[in-house]
Amino acid sequence: MELRDVRIEDSPEPGHARLRGIVQYETGDRASEEYWFAVPARHAPALSASGNAWLACLLPLAATLAEPLRIPLPVDRALLANAERLLRIWQAWYPHLAVVPVAADIAQPAPRSAVTRGAAFFSGGVDSFFTLLRDRDTAPPAERRPIAELIAVHGFDIPLGRAAAFERLRDRLARVADALGRDLLEVATNLRSTRWSAAQWSHLAHGAGLAAVALALESRFDTVYIAGGGGYRGLHPWGSHSVTDPLFSTGHTAIVYDAVAYLRTEKIERIAESPLVHDALHVCYELETDANCGVCHKCLRTMLTLDICGSLGRCTTFPRDSFDLEQVARMDCSHFADAREFEDIRRFAVARGRPDVARAIDRSVASSRRRMRLRNGLRWIRRIPARLRGR
Repeated sequence: MELRDVRIEDSPEPGHARLRGIVQYETGDRASEEYWFAVPARHAPALSASGNAWLACLLPLAATLAEPLRIPLPVDRALLANAERLLRIWQAWYPHLAVVPVAADIAQPAPRSAVTRGAAFFSGGVDSFFTLLRDRDTAPPAERRPIAELIAVHGFDIPLGRAAAFERLRDRLARVADALGRDLLEVATNLRSTRWSAAQWSHLAHGAGLAAVALALESRFDTVYIAGGGGYRGLHPWGSHSVTDPLFSTGHTAIVYDAVAYLRTEKIERIAESPLVHDALHVCYELETDANCGVCHKCLRTMLTLDICGSLGRCTTFPRDSFDLEQVARMDCSHFADAREFEDIRRFAVARGRPDVARAIDRSVASSRRRMRLRNGLRWIRRIPARLRGR
């Protein structure tokens, strides 16, 4: 896999500029594709001519396709050194991935930049709201840079083809930014519309994609926060992770995986009283729009925690009258992520004096265990030769 013909140019969308490159593949039915990152034209001077963003975005795809990666642009020394480390971490997590050769020129050390500007990715979700609203003065040293800009990405959670949905979400996020005296920087990218989507978004490529967006604008920021999720107890292999995301940092721009020490229940408790959250919270990706469906597991877990906090009725972004504890009791929490979150929510409910919530969770856990035993039994039966099953 090789990057070719990189340039910064006017975007086909009026009033925008884009950083684009051609990716040449060694395998598959597509010889090459165009990848791009687009920003409003006034931000064009911040688009980077280095290879840093391209290394970040193409590395998980190279590991997935088992193709050597060639970047014919200067790459930060630390980032290039960390590429092999990232590949080996990913292969340890997912043995089917390859540790591939990565070739790029090493960038000459640049003069110390005077830029001291922080940014944070902002989707309107629980984690990104917590990163935005938390007290930076009491954060660990690496997480104390004030946030001056919020980065909203079109093409990741909401597909490029759903422009109206992204515009509605962007308008809500812009109101939050204005209320807090921050700037909202809108970025669009076609990464997930290319072969890059073969690198699994959730399990592998999420953090790399965000880092690529940050490094495409690396001259603008010295710190970019990626909102962490799960808390220390949930550090399983995942596409955005406290172990891997910081490895995309360069000598100029630190990629910080923020607030990993907090459970999701703790984050919701901290942000639940904010009117900004009530009017803009967006946690659902089932519909691939700006709406929360109100019935998927992520929506239900969030709504349940907000209900414990007494704030659900004030959240205008969830469907009205779509939530009751019977839905919770019927949830299948067999998946480890659901089970782990339910444990946290149950403890939170007990601490907040909500035994009704604890009982609903207990019913869900009990029925999920029964379903799991049934599924395991059926799998065991299917492994029995047909002649022994009386066929």
